[in-house]
Amino acid sequence: MNISELARSVPLVELRGVHKNYQMGEESIHALKGIDLRINAGEFVAVWGPSGSGKSTLCNLIGLLDTPTAGAIHLKGQDVTTLPDNRRSEVRNKTMGFIFQSFNLIPVLSALENVMLPLQIAGVSAKVAKQQALERLVEMGLERHKSHRPAKLSGGQQQRVAIARALVSAPALVIADEPTANLDSENAVKIIELMREINNKNGTTFIFSTHDQRLLERVGRQILMHDGEIAEDNLFEKPEAFRVAGVSR
Repeated sequence: MNISELARSVPLVELRGVHKNYQMGEESIHALKGIDLRINAGEFVAVWGPSGSGKSTLCNLIGLLDTPTAGAIHLKGQDVTTLPDNRRSEVRNKTMGFIFQSFNLIPVLSALENVMLPLQIAGVSAKVAKQQALERLVEMGLERHKSHRPAKLSGGQQQRVAIARALVSAPALVIADEPTANLDSENAVKIIELMREINNKNGTTFIFSTHDQRLLERVGRQILMHDGEIAEDNLFEKPEAFRVAGVSR
């Protein structure tokens, strides 16, 4: 797909003139200032920048975890900006998976039960949910740890369980907010490489926020945030996934 074809395609995610303000007492904080952004299916995108730059706010808006103060958000061409809460939840459950820096695993459940949870919430039978969850854990190299509760797992293992949980419903889009923040450098690189492998293999779109510049060479696109605005948006050629002819590092 060349650049002109890319521009004509319907993006998976599109933000049009998006603003987000927060009220802190008498002060209004302008977290995002008129963001225009298109992200296509199959991309592997890092949103990066210093603390307070707006990267987490951007991810929360794309993930329909928050609503913009102004502007519009489109998902697969549908305007989802003003959907009621129940419809937003439905869209999230059918379309997205989430990975959090604190893992957000339920401590009283095993690794397998944590991964099964989204399917059970969606009404999938326990038998099917168990089978699909086990398949995801096998992909993460965690089959031997399926019965372990989070406290018995290392940080890297817990994050792999969280990735399995995010992928178990086969979402089109996975959003990860600082997914390596609580990991050492070695495990951080392993997690990003694992996410990249899934992106290459399945075409799953990943958008993750980070402040760690060491991870940026492993992504297909870098969006640099600064003071609530997009300061740079760089698309790089990658051999296995989202390839755009004529663009190189």
